[in-house]
Amino acid sequence: MTQPAPRATVNPHPELAAYSEHEAALNRRLWCRQMLAGEDVPLLHDWMQRPHVSEFWEMAWPQDWIADYLVRQLEDPARTPYLGFVDDTPVGYVEVYDPAGDVLGAHAPILPGDLGAHVLIGEEEYLGRYSVALGRAVVRFLFKRPEVRRIVGEPDVRNHNFLSLLAFLGFKKHSEIDLPDKRAAFMVCERADFERLASRRRRTLS
Repeated sequence: MTQPAPRATVNPHPELAAYSEHEAALNRRLWCRQMLAGEDVPLLHDWMQRPHVSEFWEMAWPQDWIADYLVRQLEDPARTPYLGFVDDTPVGYVEVYDPAGDVLGAHAPILPGDLGAHVLIGEEEYLGRYSVALGRAVVRFLFKRPEVRRIVGEPDVRNHNFLSLLAFLGFKKHSEIDLPDKRAAFMVCERADFERLASRRRRTLS
């Protein structure tokens, strides 16, 4: 009987953290660092092969293609790829980008102060109760940039679970748009809406 291939692992490199917070409800540290070319490629390649990721990312490519893709993200001044962790376990990928210079900018009403993000949770066991906490951490991380007024995204309209999560986080569906590779929902999270929602939840929990 053929044994499954071992899952890829990475060195956390906590000294490279770009953002970190303690999630009290889970008693876990949620944090991220920038992706490292070469070192993180096997893990990203592993995640891209998994059915729950490949269905919507459509990047179940050979590992050398993933390596080239990651290098392009790291070399592009308008994009930054991050690896997200729960404690020392890598769980997801976040690709932050300037939507004005992206394909999204040609299909949606992008405004000054907009910041785009592609997000995936690669480890299936973190798709449940961790999803909301991880989503909030990503949004807080992006809004730490004082110039950012809105976070925008363009998930596949078929990705109902992700769209429901975004709505819970404070995103609103602006419209549906046709991108070269998919029918997408143009999702927008206003800084004021996110902060108001976060404040309301803090009052409810206190």
